[in-house]
Amino acid sequence: MLAPVRRADRVLSLFLLAADTVAVPVIFLLTFWLRSAVIGDHVPGFDVRFGDYLHVIPAIWLLWVVCFGWAGLYRPRRLPGGTADIQKTMKALLAMSVAMMAASYLAQKDYSRLMLILYTACAVPVASIFRAAARSLARRVAPVMEAPRVLVVGTGEVATRVAGSLEKLPKPHPVVVGFISPASDDGGPRTVGGIPVSGSLNDLPRLLVSMKIDEVFFAAPDLDRGRILDVISSVEKSDVHFRVVSDLFEISSAPTDLDDLARLPIIEIGHSPHGMPARAVKRLSDIVMASLAIVVLSPFLVIIYLVLLLGGNGSPVFRQVRIGRNGVPFTFYKFRTMKPETGEYEVAPLSPGDPRVTRVGRFLRRTSLDELPQLFNVVAGSMSMVGPRPEMPFIVEGYSEWQKRRLEVRPGITGLWQIMGRKDLPLHDNIEYDFYYIRNQSFMLDVAILLRTVATVFKGRGAY
Repeated sequence: MLAPVRRADRVLSLFLLAADTVAVPVIFLLTFWLRSAVIGDHVPGFDVRFGDYLHVIPAIWLLWVVCFGWAGLYRPRRLPGGTADIQKTMKALLAMSVAMMAASYLAQKDYSRLMLILYTACAVPVASIFRAAARSLARRVAPVMEAPRVLVVGTGEVATRVAGSLEKLPKPHPVVVGFISPASDDGGPRTVGGIPVSGSLNDLPRLLVSMKIDEVFFAAPDLDRGRILDVISSVEKSDVHFRVVSDLFEISSAPTDLDDLARLPIIEIGHSPHGMPARAVKRLSDIVMASLAIVVLSPFLVIIYLVLLLGGNGSPVFRQVRIGRNGVPFTFYKFRTMKPETGEYEVAPLSPGDPRVTRVGRFLRRTSLDELPQLFNVVAGSMSMVGPRPEMPFIVEGYSEWQKRRLEVRPGITGLWQIMGRKDLPLHDNIEYDFYYIRNQSFMLDVAILLRTVATVFKGRGAY
């Protein structure tokens, strides 16, 4: 059974989506009325009938939902309001306006630019009113009679600061109902600030259920990150929010969303049970993008193949067994960049002057053109455009439990760690980036990664 706060969160998300669904046609009607009846006589050239615009409302709604989801506007917030929500709304509407202009161009439809400007201007106040009403109605349908219940992992100074910061928030603020000792022994304190230490880290999955916990704060700086991810993986199917109290150095280098819940440097790790619709959209977009890329880049594919064939360094296409989704092996394709006597599973080059790399191969690796054959892996279904990097079998055999999580999705041609550091990052950091992606993946995140990949390839950073 869900804790009351978790149930309220789900109801609120559904109500916000419903509010936006109603707001889209309402804003359109208001916009059309303003353009045709109010300023129509002052601005000539508007001779389009109502029906010419009516049929695009479903497309506008789809773009709206995608952009608002990307901006985090369907994520329940304990303390909504203020300028933060307005800034997110304007950010989402700006992204939607750009997407609408791009869609209009691709569809070769000449829609009124003034209509678009009016729609965006009207959307901010109207959406704010509808969403405020949705929040009010959600509170009536799923009232939370008690404050969110929090467990804090840690018993030291940082954990005490978390409890104190939560206490200072406006009511109903989250309430710390217990602390968790990060160690497995019983040598630690029994209480922290009068609040009991409810058990050790090994007891966390059980305590989440028995104490109806809504949120968990990891506030033990010395706790190994791998251990944190192991614990989170063990309770993946729960609706509990996990937050890691971090330091400013880690925040400056981590691709995470910060939460201002307690005015502390806190990183929230999302939860990502994605259903069949999301997987279907991702697979369809993979097929479309990979197929288009193969068609557009086919001249380069042929030229590279012929150059490598004439170079006499073995087969132009390098084949290797990698581990894919659910641990299933598949044949991984790349253009050959290393000398044929190089072992199949030797360590990849770590410096620009590696003697194992051929002259043509050095250019292909620096420009990432050697990755192009993986587009055929994407079409075949063994890979995705974006996802964790496919690893070799002997590396996967050494994975810990949380590291095996990266096998839950299709591996990708590019991913978070490729754009954040490529080979400049150590292996354990790479896997943590993959873990973050798996728990926070979305269509908009994939688009952002693909765009960043293009910029990273042009810079050639970390490509040897």
